[in-house]
Amino acid sequence: MQRVSKAARAWMAALVAVSGAAMVSGCALDPVGLAIGAVSAVNMPSEASLVADMVPSYRGTDCKALASLQRGYIDQLPSLDPEFHEAVMVNVKAVRQVMAEQRCTAGAGAVAGTGSASAAAVTADPAAAPAAREPQGTMGAAVEPLTPHLMQALGVESPRGLVVTALIPGKAAELSDIRAGDVILEVRGVAVGDVVQMRGVLGAVPSGQSVLVKLWRAREPRELIVGPIISTTPALPPGAVYADAPVLAAAPVRERFCVAQMTGSGLFSSSVHSPLFTVRNDGSEAESAKLTTAFWEAARKAQPGYWLAPHPRPTCTRDSKVCTSASADSDVLMMLCETDRRKGAEIYEALRRDKPQTELPWSPPAS
Repeated sequence: MQRVSKAARAWMAALVAVSGAAMVSGCALDPVGLAIGAVSAVNMPSEASLVADMVPSYRGTDCKALASLQRGYIDQLPSLDPEFHEAVMVNVKAVRQVMAEQRCTAGAGAVAGTGSASAAAVTADPAAAPAAREPQGTMGAAVEPLTPHLMQALGVESPRGLVVTALIPGKAAELSDIRAGDVILEVRGVAVGDVVQMRGVLGAVPSGQSVLVKLWRAREPRELIVGPIISTTPALPPGAVYADAPVLAAAPVRERFCVAQMTGSGLFSSSVHSPLFTVRNDGSEAESAKLTTAFWEAARKAQPGYWLAPHPRPTCTRDSKVCTSASADSDVLMMLCETDRRKGAEIYEALRRDKPQTELPWSPPAS
């Protein structure tokens, strides 16, 4: 079982409560998102203590919603990596304990074995079991429903969506540049609002293929091609592509005039910026984030021992005019770009006039 600290377990319970444990029937919270997001390398607690920590989060939820949560958790087991089964079973057992306390009768099937048991070891009444022939698919992202609170905090315009809480390394979502904090709005043109629905949409795609995903990032809509999807629909022959395979028009390669800077926090903070530099690329977030990170690495070498805190991957606006990243110490990494040389020069001159900032001789690495 993955090691989870006491603080992480408290965070898990809080996230359940904030995200709406007492939700309407049929809209289940993805327990894997809670488990992955809470992972840390501290003392390993027992399964019983994890269940005990989760139980208070479900108390006060009516029997119908509890049965729906239980069904949603069990439905996910067949397509999850085995390493996440225990995390799901912690939630299943917590739900069932509360159902027993409240004397709920619907969907209170027995659990055989321990939390490490496979999906085959879980038995539930027929009403709670997923339909055997319904297609199921996954992209390797842990998600939770978009609540009104999260909708407001993330500036999402759509009332429906799934917030990405964590990614499984090496799976489609991570490989395709989906990030924790993104809000998935549509999959294959279908608006998604709960994990069971999204799994059904993905399940119709032949295993190994890709899908078009519309998401919300940095208060803007985006589109990504995400794959390879894993689904119960048989894979196509080698080299074959399914009829609905998505195609995104390639962005034109343009000259861009950019300045990067690192700004420290605290009383004796330091700030450095680059000269005005020119790049030729498609302005994609991946390319721009790569440039921004390259400047951060140069700043670390130029001022050893100062820029120590690691930075998450930079997030860029859709046109990649602004890319930013903040470390845990609140150091801010930023890159500003324009397609007009004059505007780029104006940004550079504004930074050069800022006396506390030092110019760091730097040019972008050859692509």
